[in-house]
Amino acid sequence: MHKPERLIASVYKDSKLPTIIYFCCVHGNERAGYLALQSFFEKIEKHSDLIQGNLYAVFGNQEAYLQENRFIDKDLNRIWTTSHFAEATRENKVSEYAELTAMYKTIYDILKQAQSQVYCIDLHTTSGPTKPFIVMNDALNNRAFVSDLGYPVIFNVESFIEGALLNLLNDLGHVSLAFEGGEHYAENSVEEIKKFCYKTLYHTGIVTSENLIKIGISKSFFKAKKAHYFEMVFRQDLKPQDQFEMCGNYVNFQKLKKGERIARLNDEGIYAPKGFQIFMPLYQRKGEDGFFYVQQINRFKLKVARILRNLHFENILTILPGIKKINFYTISIPKAIEKFIPKRFLFALGYRKSLELDYQNICYTKQEQKLNALPKLHSFKSPYQDVERTS
Repeated sequence: MHKPERLIASVYKDSKLPTIIYFCCVHGNERAGYLALQSFFEKIEKHSDLIQGNLYAVFGNQEAYLQENRFIDKDLNRIWTTSHFAEATRENKVSEYAELTAMYKTIYDILKQAQSQVYCIDLHTTSGPTKPFIVMNDALNNRAFVSDLGYPVIFNVESFIEGALLNLLNDLGHVSLAFEGGEHYAENSVEEIKKFCYKTLYHTGIVTSENLIKIGISKSFFKAKKAHYFEMVFRQDLKPQDQFEMCGNYVNFQKLKKGERIARLNDEGIYAPKGFQIFMPLYQRKGEDGFFYVQQINRFKLKVARILRNLHFENILTILPGIKKINFYTISIPKAIEKFIPKRFLFALGYRKSLELDYQNICYTKQEQKLNALPKLHSFKSPYQDVERTS
């Protein structure tokens, strides 16, 4: 097995046209994305005259791919943070820091020349059987893009997972989402991912419906139901030393019964606290996420939230004593007042990440970001740098 190139393929037209960056094998054992992109670009390159945009395919964890593992030393999709970047620029034996550095440089070169909308698409598969779905941060630009793609959409991943590649790209202001195409080794996973890649061409405007038909895509391809939205409400964290095993063959979005035993962790049972739906149960040896609970979100509530965000309704909160904006991204709320402000209201305004500043204050950061340039790795600073200095 040969080591894949970091930049698998590209089609470049003009920096002023939209750009899509596809990522694959950020987890080395998720090969379907790589196979799908090889086939996808082989066809696209033959019809490049029909493309009105820039397309890139970036490979993730090369060493883990060669060893057929999710990762070698650290999960590559958990280390896109300031502290890990600092470690990666030093002498370090962690395999994923070399991958991180190489990927960062490739992304930097792509974003540096992009002068129009950028779409970042991370392609994955799961360890258990599933129908395809989308996972993304709760940002309005993300919502607008996925609304007509026809897949279930899961919000609030940013509240439970730190250091994901898409968290960084979303924080820069780009449309960013992960597409889970099916089970790792299911026969149809590659085809589902290819289908999704063609849909992204159409919904970004990079290829018209007429030209997609010329490429060989059926008219029925463009018909899609409105998305159903779900919200993550719990994550089962796993440590490297934990002994974890699911107790049944669960599939994504399966309804649970209150009190149902769903897993074992270090010889103790885990029971469903209520009738949530289970999401991404772990059926592989490596992983930091045992499972998630999700629940469906009402579309009307999402519409109300969109209106509130567009009106910058969070400014009303600063009228209350002690509440202040630290920067564009962040609002600080005294603990004495925070308990009287419903979390659901803060979520509706886009504030999901929370951080304890000191004994008196909690800060919340929002997902509606300004469009920032990606700095070189050695000079990277978090968009929340002012908050981090205060804490």
